[in-house]
Amino acid sequence: MLERLHALLDRLESKFRLRTIVATMVPTIGALGLQLVTFALTARGLGVEQFGRYTAILAIVAVGVELIGIGGADMLVRSVSRDRSKFALYYGNMLCAIGVTLPLAVAIGSFVALGLLHVEVAAGFVALALFAEIGLARVSASTELVMVAFGHTARAGWVRVATVVARLLVALVFFVVLGLRDLDQWIIWLAVQSLVMMAIYAWLAAHLYGKPQWVLLVGEIRTGLMFCINQGSRAMQGNLDRMVLSRFADAFALGVYGAASRILQLGLFPMQVMTRIFYPKFFVHGSNGIAASRRYAIKVAPALFGTGVVSAIAVAVAALFAPTVLGHDFAGSVHTTIGLAASLPFIALQYAAGDALTGAGRQGVRASIYGFSAIGFGFVLVAGVRLGGVPGLIGAFVLAHFLLAGVLWAAAFLCKDPAPYPERANTIIGDN
Repeated sequence: MLERLHALLDRLESKFRLRTIVATMVPTIGALGLQLVTFALTARGLGVEQFGRYTAILAIVAVGVELIGIGGADMLVRSVSRDRSKFALYYGNMLCAIGVTLPLAVAIGSFVALGLLHVEVAAGFVALALFAEIGLARVSASTELVMVAFGHTARAGWVRVATVVARLLVALVFFVVLGLRDLDQWIIWLAVQSLVMMAIYAWLAAHLYGKPQWVLLVGEIRTGLMFCINQGSRAMQGNLDRMVLSRFADAFALGVYGAASRILQLGLFPMQVMTRIFYPKFFVHGSNGIAASRRYAIKVAPALFGTGVVSAIAVAVAALFAPTVLGHDFAGSVHTTIGLAASLPFIALQYAAGDALTGAGRQGVRASIYGFSAIGFGFVLVAGVRLGGVPGLIGAFVLAHFLLAGVLWAAAFLCKDPAPYPERANTIIGDN
């Protein structure tokens, strides 16, 4: 009798999980299609050379998004998934941390763009683009994670749809209705749209889950930095190729490669949906130690790997239409995209092993691996582009992600079982 009951419960759990995945995938797939349209409008509207210059800025944005906020969104997920009464405290901490670190990220990003990468865009517009893109991406992603912390993964998917729809409407008005083509003017439009969307998302989360308690949890900064280093290093690995290429190629070649990279990023969304479903559960299992967290990682790894394979195939097929959609100047992006797509299954496996470490309180190990691997990525990618040009860079990109997946899984198996994750006492700055 008990065995039948357990079997029934397992079937119900599997059915619920499948329904959750489908409900989450629907808005995400919609967002993928809309983002592809927006990307096509932007690339065609700006032209390959202006899009190449914008690509270098976007590569910096992708890293800056993960460095601001001092890991506040991840700490919110960790804490609220265990105790929802802590939402106001950690939501306020997250917003305060974003407000403090965003100007710093813009300043550092501007230095990298102008001083190291020599991006051919005026300094004021570089700073404005970084503020708009980093700010909106961080606030929207944090709003999604707030919803994930409460188990509302499908709702979080609709936040992504709203973000993409808003950008698509701006692109339609700018490039199609008004027929504008100038990159500087495009940046101004993005800045206005970003400010409006950031305000809306801050209000939405407070309206749905409660007003923030405006505090800065000083005692959590060290933990937050571990999340920050981990996410920032991952972003560096995914965008360092365009930064490296910007130093060794002209704007035209960078525009073609940048188009391929944007198509590749579409393949990351299904994996992100899967990880957001599984991510809070790693903390639940990880409270019993690394062994329990590792077992859960092994359980979900096939689903993640399969998602990576399907994403790679979808990206490769989408690449075939790039010249038709983007224009013949982007024809070279077809082979580039297909080559880069081979990295997606390995990226998927990295999530499972890395989240196993994070869930068990071994974020320091994960951060160390990502920190050192970001440096290693740089050497591998530079060697690849110097030895083989763009094809060499593609091969180095795939190889680096394969090696990183192996290192993370090795760490997950080699780490010893620690004590349950301790709650850290917080020193609070601000009003209570």
